[in-house]
Amino acid sequence: MVSTALAVVTAALAVAAVIGLALVRVVPAGHCGVVIRAGRVVRTRPSGLLVVVPFAERVAMVLLHPRTVDPLCVRSVTRDGVEIRLVLSVLWRVTDPATAVHAAPDASAVVADVVERGLHHMVAELDLAILLRERESFIGRLPVAAFPIVSSFGAEVVDVDLLDAEVRVGPELLRLLA
Repeated sequence: MVSTALAVVTAALAVAAVIGLALVRVVPAGHCGVVIRAGRVVRTRPSGLLVVVPFAERVAMVLLHPRTVDPLCVRSVTRDGVEIRLVLSVLWRVTDPATAVHAAPDASAVVADVVERGLHHMVAELDLAILLRERESFIGRLPVAAFPIVSSFGAEVVDVDLLDAEVRVGPELLRLLA
């Protein structure tokens, strides 16, 4: 009789522990917990304890600290037809966790793609001489140019640094130098 009661109490405690572990999640510091039910974001929670409905809701942890896309290599052609290769370091962060989880499962890839496309458009509008002379202000415009697109994915580009630039020596460049 005592052993049966002990077994029942032990089983009840084990079931309570499993349900408790399924109900409570811990959102680490520097993260945001995004609760998803049936494919839709239902709520967000900053760091701390988070109560969820087991088997009906899942939690995506979103890092809020800035991250880098490093290095990002981009080949492009200037307005005067010279091919250049730029190596960049891109610092970005999530600004809206709910949008970031819902719109882009891989926000880092989205940010890299947007910066690369923006760079292609900006390089195509400038001659090589202007690009080399104004490279700091040119690179400084990238976060502003990328903002409307990356903000729709719940992110922002904080900073872009030019690590390296190579110019391909070809007939177009030789013509410019002559």
